[in-house]
Amino acid sequence: MTTNLNLTLEHTYNIRSYEPQTDGRVSISTVCNHLQDMASCHADKMGFGYHDLGKSGHLWLLARLHVMMDTLPGYGEKARVLTWPSGNERLVANRDFLIHQDQDIIGKATTSWVTMNIETHKPDKPDILLDNRFIPDRERVLIFPTRAIQRLKQGQHTTTITARRSDLDINGHVNNVRYVEYCLESVPEAWLTENRCIGLDIQFRTEAFAGDELLSACTGSEPDSGRDTFLHTLIRESDNAEIVRMRSWWDKR
Repeated sequence: MTTNLNLTLEHTYNIRSYEPQTDGRVSISTVCNHLQDMASCHADKMGFGYHDLGKSGHLWLLARLHVMMDTLPGYGEKARVLTWPSGNERLVANRDFLIHQDQDIIGKATTSWVTMNIETHKPDKPDILLDNRFIPDRERVLIFPTRAIQRLKQGQHTTTITARRSDLDINGHVNNVRYVEYCLESVPEAWLTENRCIGLDIQFRTEAFAGDELLSACTGSEPDSGRDTFLHTLIRESDNAEIVRMRSWWDKR
């Protein structure tokens, strides 16, 4: 472990020409990519990143992600992301994020991560790797709205997706952000023409792999804080395993 620690990390992302959607704004999945990148970079700098954990027989697995945006940046604009470890709870380590544009906060996010033991395939307590030395004295910027995301038993809108080899991450599983994209694929096109996903809460339950046939399903749910919401689920058709469950928040375009 390094002893020269910077407990927060900040980085500015330039919105590239390939990132915006047809309305000129990035999707919520682009924001999730930025957050995942920041988490990895900061863990590397602090001495408990991918290579460091590999030496102790562990790897990081994202268990849950909650992000809420006031606005989404557009092509040619900049988004500045600040992140830090925000505490350990039982078997997960939390990490928070603030997203700025100029001097304004345009988004907040929180995540929970599992330190998975490669040999036992079970989580170890994160404080064996991440103790209080690594956690700055800062207020939480966002908390998960519920203890668990409501399960969607029957989706009103569905589509089938085949996981591709190009969707895999460094651990050989489908990348976390791909699951977000898979869930959003079942949202009706007519809804997307008038609404934009501005927030999500996604819970990762098991892994998916290249070649898996996945059923993406969603249905409209009760409004929250003046925003329409959807419930989502992603099911592997071969064994009926629930891969993720998600709730999304929407604003008018």
